[in-house]
Amino acid sequence: MGTSTTPEILSYHFPKEVEEQINNSSGYLFQTIENADGVPYQLIFGKEIGEGYFQNVGEGIKYLLGINPKELTEQYFHQMIQEIFPLTEGIPADKEEWRHQIKEGKISRYKAEILVKTSDGSKKWIKDTSIAIFDNKTGKVIGLSGIMFDISKQRNILRQLKTARERATESDRLKTAFLNNLSHEIRTPLNAIVGFTTLLGEPGSENKNKMDFMEIITHSSDHLLEIVDDIVEISKIETKIVRLICKETNLNEMVQRVYNRFRDAAAEKNIELKYEDLMKDEQVIIITDGYKLFQSLTNLVGNAVKFTKEGSVEFGFHVKDEKIQFFVCDTGIGIGKEHKPHIFNPFYQAESSSTQRYDGTGLGLSIAKAYIELLGGQIWFSSEAGIGSIFCFSIPDTR
Repeated sequence: MGTSTTPEILSYHFPKEVEEQINNSSGYLFQTIENADGVPYQLIFGKEIGEGYFQNVGEGIKYLLGINPKELTEQYFHQMIQEIFPLTEGIPADKEEWRHQIKEGKISRYKAEILVKTSDGSKKWIKDTSIAIFDNKTGKVIGLSGIMFDISKQRNILRQLKTARERATESDRLKTAFLNNLSHEIRTPLNAIVGFTTLLGEPGSENKNKMDFMEIITHSSDHLLEIVDDIVEISKIETKIVRLICKETNLNEMVQRVYNRFRDAAAEKNIELKYEDLMKDEQVIIITDGYKLFQSLTNLVGNAVKFTKEGSVEFGFHVKDEKIQFFVCDTGIGIGKEHKPHIFNPFYQAESSSTQRYDGTGLGLSIAKAYIELLGGQIWFSSEAGIGSIFCFSIPDTR
């Protein structure tokens, strides 16, 4: 028979004084918890809910809730609570109810994330984990022993991640909608160009018809070029390769050009189009990127004419607080509250329903905003659905 290799199990007893020292080492345990950025506590219940008091509270409570350990009472803590999100199944969110269930012995363990308002008015998220303390003689619950952790940073990170994910999802959705819309936007003028070019080649067409065909082809070509330009510009903006080319720009001439561009479109819709021109030519020569300024104003006026069924569109500029402030005011369909936060996002279109569809890529406002900010300016608006909109932007006065 071989020799057994199983190790002999030895029993060893600590001296009595060592065992007592270990049993009375709760202070070390509390220090260990605090070293892990937790705040240990013991809550002894009062006769009624809210009449309890805390003991053996860690010093970290000063940084967590902004009060000294001796100042913390159950009532004070209840007053701080704004929201409760239980992490343990079966725990009610109402603070009075879960405290009642704990006292009744229906719940022995508690874990929740709690939003509190601290003594200085700031809000923090804490994670509260605790277990019931039982009376050895009666077996009844007499309090809680637990740990609080500050999880504000973690909650903020999760919130930021959620926001980023939502933005990414929304961006993907908008780009998909944009691509679907772009197919229609490009196909429409192309069909007109191809169709009426074919008609021009057919024998027997009268000169008057040919002139009408040429006008349609020219208009469709201009529209197609605008679409391509918008796509190219938003690509440059997103890749941050847009550059300024600043030179002398006459604002009166620029405003007149914008008016001439939309005069016929407004007349066709029986809309009054007017502009404000109050300054002499020698007073409105500024140094700026005239193309980007013209495109920004053109996009805003174009939108105003497009989304106005009746009434008027007015635009212009004036000098205010050492800046040149432009405005575009219309009596159009306006912008609903749900769309206002997103109106300058690329590819976003507030009006995209199947029952009332307006042409466009949804890039005009985002391009205008990017250009204006590149010029050192700001853009803002006010609008009410069904009444109209006022878009304003300002650029530095470089006269």
